[in-house]
Amino acid sequence: MPTYLTRRRGRRAVRVLLALGACFTLAGGPALGASTTTSTTPPAPTPGIARLAGQFRLAGRITVASGVLGEHVGQRVARTWSFTPNCASGACATIGLVRSRSAGTDQLLLRRRSPGYYTGTGSFFAPLRCGARTYRRGSAVPFRITVRVTAAVLAGGDVFATQISASYTNSSRTNLTPCVAVLGHDAARYTGQIALPSAPTGGTGT
Repeated sequence: MPTYLTRRRGRRAVRVLLALGACFTLAGGPALGASTTTSTTPPAPTPGIARLAGQFRLAGRITVASGVLGEHVGQRVARTWSFTPNCASGACATIGLVRSRSAGTDQLLLRRRSPGYYTGTGSFFAPLRCGARTYRRGSAVPFRITVRVTAAVLAGGDVFATQISASYTNSSRTNLTPCVAVLGHDAARYTGQIALPSAPTGGTGT
């Protein structure tokens, strides 16, 4: 049978535990005997698995401009790129790209090289003056495009790209006129997000 001293020590122990629980609550922790719940925020979708589709408005800056009329390093440009996936859902192995530039549009095929990263090549013709004549297709301009998905969102059970970074690189041009000419080259970098169409401005090739 418990003695009076034992019962007194027991009541004191209970009071100590309750006091510790109160102190723990004031310090930001849960009180003793209180139930705790943890609220978690779903992680952001991984850009590497995003479906790259739709029209993107890009803000660009010319990083190289050697002998290209109307361009200079640091020049700001605005472009619209449209992506058409070649699969029914998810991140596709190939994607069609229609990109705007100052004097027209280009169509090319992008290939998925790694999660969220695509590359492709294309070419266009630029006017070139030879003597008193301007050749509409005076020079051939090959270029390389890279695209990286930088942000994505989950919608309708699929992950879609919402932001991208990209680059355009032209390392040389071919003279198609009878004149002897040293042609230039150019390059640009872009960042952008999915948006409504916008009119292209500035530059001659990037």
